[in-house]
Amino acid sequence: MKWIEVITLRSLVKANRQMVDELLSQVFKQKESGLAASIRVYHHPTVETDLSIHIHWENGAQHPSESPLGQQLSYALKGLGLLYHSIWVEVAAME
Repeated sequence: MKWIEVITLRSLVKANRQMVDELLSQVFKQKESGLAASIRVYHHPTVETDLSIHIHWENGAQHPSESPLGQQLSYALKGLGLLYHSIWVEVAAME
């Protein structure tokens, strides 16, 4: 089963981009290899204070839920603004 964990941050003020980059760098180094297929970070093209982190998973979890990695990121970022943490399960792939 493939699923994605999405952590979206909307800050009221422009967050210290360097601080967020350092945090993500630390978390990526701690990531256990083989669990997450990939981690991708996106920013909104016109709203500089919006950031979205996507953790792509490929495992046999029957009931995907917030991972320890996702929870760690959420906890670290929640002081910067509004945070939304959600899980999405893939139902179809079109390539």
